[in-house]
Amino acid sequence: MATQSKAQYLTDVHTILKKRYKPKAEPTSARLTVLEAVVFGICHEDTSREQATLALARFKDDFFDWNEVRVSSLEEIQAALAGFPNSDDRAYRIRRFLRQLFEKTYGFTLEALAKKPLKESVKVLQEYEVLASDYVMATVIQTSLGGHAIPVDESARRALERLGVVDPGTDATTTRALLERAVPKNRGLEFADLIEELAHDTCVEGIPDCPRCELRKTCPTALIRKEEALHPKPAATAAKPAKDETKVAKASSAKSAAPAEPSTAAEPASPKAAKGKPGRPK
Repeated sequence: MATQSKAQYLTDVHTILKKRYKPKAEPTSARLTVLEAVVFGICHEDTSREQATLALARFKDDFFDWNEVRVSSLEEIQAALAGFPNSDDRAYRIRRFLRQLFEKTYGFTLEALAKKPLKESVKVLQEYEVLASDYVMATVIQTSLGGHAIPVDESARRALERLGVVDPGTDATTTRALLERAVPKNRGLEFADLIEELAHDTCVEGIPDCPRCELRKTCPTALIRKEEALHPKPAATAAKPAKDETKVAKASSAKSAAPAEPSTAAEPASPKAAKGKPGRPK
């Protein structure tokens, strides 16, 4: 698919999905602080925006400040992530980030990065382990630093692969780069939300619910599944052997079944009588 046609295809996908799903975030919504964006990104990966927003609110309401989160046990942090998949791993990553931040800055703010050029800010953020996640980094760029980024987690990547936007096995980083070239910045946040809705509604892990999907008339995966349902392939049957092959097989089987004839060993020749009288020992 050419770059231009792919951009047009994604525009069509955006238009169709927007008719079914209501975007969750407005482009004019309040900007998150850099710290909040990191925590939000950790919570949002492979979950919904509502879940991540709720978790961020719990951290603000249930803890005195971010320092309290830093010194809390993983079990206490997991309580704010109730209902999340891999909550133990998310809790560890959040606490690890806060501890690294405190060790580096003796505080809990990275707002100075919002005033720096994007490349410089990204370079600073790469010093933190949790920002090795392309999804978390893209979330910070999009929601806090004002750059053009479309976070892609495994759920979104799966949906985009089925739509034929990327080849099977394409990683999230490559997928994100493609989207950022094809989708303009002013529609990036909304597009990400719509793909998220699709991935958690019909284009789910395992068997997708194609008949209920708004994109079933254009999605390559949906069209293939529909064709297979209308014209199922006949069950494979073992080919019958040819007559000559059958005869040979029967003869071979009969031969192997017959008892083997006992082999007769050659009788040893009788030794010849020694000529004359046997010699006496001297």
